[in-house]
Amino acid sequence: MPSAINEVKKVLSNYSSFEVTTELGNDLSGYDIIGIVGTDRFIIMNLHRLNSWDGPILTVGFGISFLNSIDITSLDKAIPNIITGNYDTEEILRLAVDIKGKRLPNAVNEVAIFPAKSAITIEYSLYVNGEYVWHDVADGLIVSTPTGSTAYAMSAGGPLIHSRARVLEIVTVNSTNLARVPIIVPSDSTIEIRDLISRSRVEIIIDGSIRSYAGSEVRIMSGRPIKLIRIGNMSSSIGRYEKKLSLLSNMDLPPSAKFILKILEYEGQLTQKEIMEKTMLPSRTVRNALNILIRKGGLIKRQVILRG
Repeated sequence: MPSAINEVKKVLSNYSSFEVTTELGNDLSGYDIIGIVGTDRFIIMNLHRLNSWDGPILTVGFGISFLNSIDITSLDKAIPNIITGNYDTEEILRLAVDIKGKRLPNAVNEVAIFPAKSAITIEYSLYVNGEYVWHDVADGLIVSTPTGSTAYAMSAGGPLIHSRARVLEIVTVNSTNLARVPIIVPSDSTIEIRDLISRSRVEIIIDGSIRSYAGSEVRIMSGRPIKLIRIGNMSSSIGRYEKKLSLLSNMDLPPSAKFILKILEYEGQLTQKEIMEKTMLPSRTVRNALNILIRKGGLIKRQVILRG
């Protein structure tokens, strides 16, 4: 995202105390604050690399987002507040995943457990703090943070959770037992998925991007939280979700445009060809939908990508 980086450099050029880089190094001891600029997916990808960072994080994104400290258009106004310390921090829960002693990157949204091949179920036993909860056969299982309650977990039937609630949710996906409703547990709980069996390789998927072999047992618990910078009135995940729904409901968008917008929100920047491949929509439909999204309040932006 060259244009975003150039915009950030322009804003920060008047301040000697900031450094702009496209590569996050391993030694972060000399920094007071780390900022990440990009889409939700780009922000999450870099948060995975900050497992050991305990300082505040400024996330700069585009439009209404569940992980944005501020929108990129407000960066120039926010910098003086950051320099003077005139900001709050919100602790965002993350999930730590342990597979036979192997620790995966902390999840911001959710940990999903699914067979590698579709149309195949998994069989497992669920324990919370060592207490047996149920034995189940389902398409998969999701353990989510409050931030992730607006993402994959919600699409599987999970509730919307306030961002400052200190809880986790467990959502089974297409269980063969209708009694397997979503479960809310305290954030200090240890969740164990034991006796995992499937006709396919079972995978752990961290925030939809990092995959690892699950084996027969997975342990999930709260990891080191993110100290996310908030400037001005802090809106809960419920408030941000309502704003997003209101924005979309007030726009007369065809289904193809809404579908493509959701893909771009999750995947980040894509070329028109990549959108066609992911949505399997005809090129004419994709072009028309993109033009609508560009015209309707600038929901998306077109950028020139320089190859090589």
